[in-house]
Amino acid sequence: MLLVAAGVGATAGVVFGGRPELRTSGSGATEGTMSAKIGEAATSKGAAVETPGDAQYANSDEANPGQNANAPANKTVFTHTATDANSRGDYTYISDPAIDGDPNAVVLVVPRTDRGNAKGASYDHNIGVWYEGVNEKKWAIFNQDREVKPAGTTFEVIIPPASETFVHYAMLDNTVGNSTYLDNPLTNGEPDAVLTVTQDWNPEGGRGVYNDHPICVL
Repeated sequence: MLLVAAGVGATAGVVFGGRPELRTSGSGATEGTMSAKIGEAATSKGAAVETPGDAQYANSDEANPGQNANAPANKTVFTHTATDANSRGDYTYISDPAIDGDPNAVVLVVPRTDRGNAKGASYDHNIGVWYEGVNEKKWAIFNQDREVKPAGTTFEVIIPPASETFVHYAMLDNTVGNSTYLDNPLTNGEPDAVLTVTQDWNPEGGRGVYNDHPICVL
């Protein structure tokens, strides 16, 4: 699943890397969902069904493909730093009144490369977000490769307004090879739209799948 944010009228797109290979589950549906904000971010996954770290919770029936009604009227942006207190293994909890307790939120994240992250200029893990709905009831940023998240790692978190976001699910009828086609009024017929995408492991708080690949839009 991808969380997508879009900004219509811009002249460039934000590229995060190569497109992911999406896998097909035994039921025939492609495993993968994405959320999109026009002008900001989306999420996609497709691998073994597991829960980030050791957290476990029940399946949800079906995630809501529509916009997040609880999103703020204006975009919220803040910096999150992973610490020993807010991190558990491969993920770090983030907190903001606009998203705490809301499994339907659209949360976009990108690593900060100017705040002393490991290896200086880059963060060498593919990341995603997931909602932990059993204990903390908060969103978290996790490493797709399940490597421990180093303390001191910083991320920019974007909570866009609902009018600029949507959630995209990679399914058999919209996926060809390693590409999945977005179909939303915010992006259709808008070649100059700027999309930001973040991989969402479990929209609405169900079980999810890993997709340890960089993603991009075109």
